[in-house]
Amino acid sequence: MANLTRLVTYGPEAWNMLQGVFCVYKPADMSIKFVRNVVVGNLCRDLNVLEPRPPRPLVAIEGSVGDKLLVTQKENFADHPLVLGSRYQPKDLKLSWALHLDKNISGVCVLGVNSGSKGTHRVREGRLIRTYTISGQFGRATDTHFYDGKVVERARWGHVTRGKLLRAIMTIQAAHQRKAIDYLGLDPHSQEAYEALSSNGLVRPAMTSAPMIYGLSIVEFNLPYFTLEVLCINETGEYLKLVIHDLGLKLKTTAVCTQMRCIRHGPWTLNHALLRKHWSLEHIINNIGVCKPMVKNITPQTPSLINIETEHTDNLDIKTNSSNCF
Repeated sequence: MANLTRLVTYGPEAWNMLQGVFCVYKPADMSIKFVRNVVVGNLCRDLNVLEPRPPRPLVAIEGSVGDKLLVTQKENFADHPLVLGSRYQPKDLKLSWALHLDKNISGVCVLGVNSGSKGTHRVREGRLIRTYTISGQFGRATDTHFYDGKVVERARWGHVTRGKLLRAIMTIQAAHQRKAIDYLGLDPHSQEAYEALSSNGLVRPAMTSAPMIYGLSIVEFNLPYFTLEVLCINETGEYLKLVIHDLGLKLKTTAVCTQMRCIRHGPWTLNHALLRKHWSLEHIINNIGVCKPMVKNITPQTPSLINIETEHTDNLDIKTNSSNCF
């Protein structure tokens, strides 16, 4: 992580630098709104420690109309910190997010502060592919499809093998590939569909469309526990839980999701995410400088085919540039 080239001690100067997109690591069991409150509270705390701007003087015009008027400047108690309180209040900061992560999902979370709301909107319009690691457990099912829900069913899981699990996830991936061709309005067995996919790459639907999975792979298999890596778009926390539940049904057993972690959001990875202990003014300003070129490289897309070179994923051998600023 880059460091500030010089120490900033003046509050308004730090405020002017606090404009842009940054990335944090969202812990599990923490809502996105709670993350926002913690970040905003920390920023206000650190800004108020810095040297504030001096109170604006009160211009007073004294004297009568017939005599010479005297213009003087007096101390303005109405603008004094002891009267107004802290210079920076939580309501002064605007904080937005590029993706509303479910409470049970941890990992990469892209946020924008003040003018950075335009950057988060640009990230959403870019329709970037996200990568998750999802852990599950065979043998039980809950009413919420998550491990902390009420157990509604138990089943045997000894017959499940790595090969069977691999065939099941290949079936799910193939179904989503067929759905991608349907977005093009072409016959999946036609030459036009083949040429469109081979020349342009992946299909990226609109944000209001159903979730689409581009890749599924096994990361860990240790019965009854397993971990999958999922490349998807337009997903939600509930949908990712349902994928694990349906996977158990395909294998003639039951399965429940135990953990969901976002490890990549477009060009942002875990290496760019700030831990909670680093949710401070200094680290966030440094992170804004790191994320600035990433936001500039994002091109807003329309729901159509995308070029595979514009994405940044592990399974697709795609490269991206990330330079440090500040």
